[in-house]
Amino acid sequence: MEVFQTVKTASIYGAFNARWLEPEDVARSFVPTPPFKSLVRLQNSLLMGPRGCGKTTLLKMLMRRAQRVWKIERAPREPQWTDYRSPDFEAVYVPSDVRWSSELESVSRELSEFPIDAERVQRASVAISCVIEASRIFQAIADENRLDPAEFLKGLIVHLQLGPTVPSFREVRLKLLSWVDEIHSGLIRRDVGAIRGHLDRLPSSLTSHALSAVTRACMIFEEYAQHVAPARWALCFDELEIAPPWLQAELFAALRSFDQRFLLKLTWSPVLPTDLTPRQERQHDYAAIRMWHGHAADAKPFCKEFSTRFIRDKFENTSITPRDVFGPSPFAEEEMDPDQGYGRGTPLWRAMVQLAQRDPSFRDYLSEHGISPEDPVVDSVSLRDESLRKIKPIVLLREAYLKDAGDRVIKRSRKSAPLYFGEESIYAMSEGNPRLLRGLLNELLDLDTRPSIEGSPFVPPPAQSRVLFAASQRMLTGIKTYPIQRRAKSLSLSGLVERLGQFLNAELVTQDFNADPVGSFIVDEDVRQDVLDEVSVGLLIGAFVHVKSRESDIPMSVIGSRIRISYMLAPSYKLLFRNYRDYRLSTALRISTSHQRLMFRPEGA
Repeated sequence: MEVFQTVKTASIYGAFNARWLEPEDVARSFVPTPPFKSLVRLQNSLLMGPRGCGKTTLLKMLMRRAQRVWKIERAPREPQWTDYRSPDFEAVYVPSDVRWSSELESVSRELSEFPIDAERVQRASVAISCVIEASRIFQAIADENRLDPAEFLKGLIVHLQLGPTVPSFREVRLKLLSWVDEIHSGLIRRDVGAIRGHLDRLPSSLTSHALSAVTRACMIFEEYAQHVAPARWALCFDELEIAPPWLQAELFAALRSFDQRFLLKLTWSPVLPTDLTPRQERQHDYAAIRMWHGHAADAKPFCKEFSTRFIRDKFENTSITPRDVFGPSPFAEEEMDPDQGYGRGTPLWRAMVQLAQRDPSFRDYLSEHGISPEDPVVDSVSLRDESLRKIKPIVLLREAYLKDAGDRVIKRSRKSAPLYFGEESIYAMSEGNPRLLRGLLNELLDLDTRPSIEGSPFVPPPAQSRVLFAASQRMLTGIKTYPIQRRAKSLSLSGLVERLGQFLNAELVTQDFNADPVGSFIVDEDVRQDVLDEVSVGLLIGAFVHVKSRESDIPMSVIGSRIRISYMLAPSYKLLFRNYRDYRLSTALRISTSHQRLMFRPEGA
């Protein structure tokens, strides 16, 4: 029996966040992906996915500073990326700030009788942030073209009504920040009169439409610097799911009708906001770009490229590969001679023989398919592909966790088995999420590594298993501690994940052997509203993942979506990196509460 000890791992959510990186640093580690090809097109874009999936990285790669590093440092040395073209627009990146939401909440609470003033405070904060970010772009263009910005700055000061201000980029930004400080000072003192006075003295563009101030600033730049001004601008708003409702509404409305010189590049959670983006307008007005992978195989190309770069930088070796460091996953498709993978005496053959001795349902399955339980060797290629290849991961998992107790089959009491290791397992658990993948690689490569001996990986499988199991447990902790306001007696997100995880484990381990077990769920109309709310949050933070049927599929609602539990949680619930067949979520929740489902009881029950 192997019991895993606690392994210190990086925060499952904070291992890497492009939000805090400079654009140049983002460009130096960037691995192009198909969504980036869509994002650089001359169209409005809605970049969708869970937190940490790389949305911020893609937006920052649109920026001038990132593109400069890409063109000078990366492109000449990496010609394989030549088909990823640079954007034909100037990008202004605007990170959403949690203060925008918290300010409105606190101001509305303290100044409940003045909701308009509360929103005006927020509008001013957003507008000033946008203009400040745009000013950095203006300055970069002026510097690169050796343009004297004095006349433009004077025009900006006049037309944005900044008042007496020295015509320099620094002084313009400091003036704008001083206005924010004055308003915040009034908020701290809860002085409604002072707040309203500051707001009334601000230029009207700073408290009107969300895009008024920044688009006016860009137009002013065009007038004063026509020969270097871009033909189009892209206004990139990140993390809109935490932005105030009025900002969400105005930006999504602008997707449908706005000045053609300005493109909008927005990021959002994995479910389309149907109240803000009617279905019939999506294809005509903007492109919805998905940033998650429904199947483990979909994420593998990106993960392999990302990991290869990461490992080669780490070891300063241009020929080393992830397979050299981690080896293959036991669940991976065989890349060797069939006799080595499925022949007599192989690990899979031994696992099938041992499982058939303890599990009558598996013995029956082999017999029904014309395979000897005592010697499960198959000469027919088609039968091997249809039967053995399909059931391999289930057999390995089931053999590891079931034991014979005489007249019944029960769960083994081991907490985990050394099954979750290898290149493919790492990729699957990361879900193609660069933040999670980088965190896992860091933890794994911080372990003691050794030169490969006769093809063995640098990081031993038991050590990998401990790290991956600990990372899975940390994600569970993150789910349990994620701040959610719930109704009384409603099912929590962690409770929902637990019930579904146990349901899927029973399908794989304790129920009669099934070559096509339940592995995903359809969120049907019979699911309670409190559960729907938890599913939405789970999709946002990556506890659940949408399973697509086509690359273009974007869920319009939680109801009707097909979801699965994140592969990051597979070691915790002893699951596989497969979606298998779907099942109604409401039915699964009903069954999960029934004692009749526990056909095979855990040891000691």
